[in-house]
Amino acid sequence: MTARNLPNFVSLALVLTALSASAQEQVLDPAAVRHRLFSPGERLEASFTVGLPAREYLTAHYNLNAGLAYNFFNTLGVEARAGYALSRHTGLARSISESFLAREDKKITDELEDMWEMNLHGVVGARWAPIYGKLSLLADETAHFQAYLWAGGGLASLRRQSIIQCSQVGDRDVGACSQWRVETRMAPVATGAAGFRFFLANGHALRFELRDWVFADQYRVNVQREDWEAGRESGEPAPNPGFTHLVQFDIGYSFIF
Repeated sequence: MTARNLPNFVSLALVLTALSASAQEQVLDPAAVRHRLFSPGERLEASFTVGLPAREYLTAHYNLNAGLAYNFFNTLGVEARAGYALSRHTGLARSISESFLAREDKKITDELEDMWEMNLHGVVGARWAPIYGKLSLLADETAHFQAYLWAGGGLASLRRQSIIQCSQVGDRDVGACSQWRVETRMAPVATGAAGFRFFLANGHALRFELRDWVFADQYRVNVQREDWEAGRESGEPAPNPGFTHLVQFDIGYSFIF
């Protein structure tokens, strides 16, 4: 290469570099370097959620919740939730109660764990959403989402209908009871969740969560059948009752304004 051709070579190299950079911008800008579909930071958020039992043992809960949140940042917010859980005994619980009542040989027994049913409840918690992502659904469609963790606590009203202590036997042969022992109490409740919210448009989002409601269990042991069927108190509180976990799959809608 002669000194006379050097300026031409440098000019050509600069032109090719500029063209290369321009081509890369044209390829990356529409596909990979897209902005967030919606930024929830510094906004209020109202939501409605339906919770379905992820697993059932002796009780089943169908939870209805309304929530109000404030998003301090895109990744951090505080939310208050209140609701009511429609609860019932499962078929397994009913089967146990019928078979036990029909047995004449069980004079002393323990109550069963995890029989408390949650009804009214209210909690406050923090939501941390460190992950923002996009999923390609179709050729030209992209779903924007946040993955988050939620943790908090509050109070809940609890109800427990025994499947062991019957104070008014209807038909022992078929295991029918006219009046089971019922207890109620207010108790602290903790809850945590892992979930996703998918942004549909400005201010609208769908939420999917796996949530666990936790509260202290209570039940009686060494209960004597003759006492409770005569309407007398029997047994003593279990020394280490542990905790009840209500695991639910939540589906919800949020409006951010």
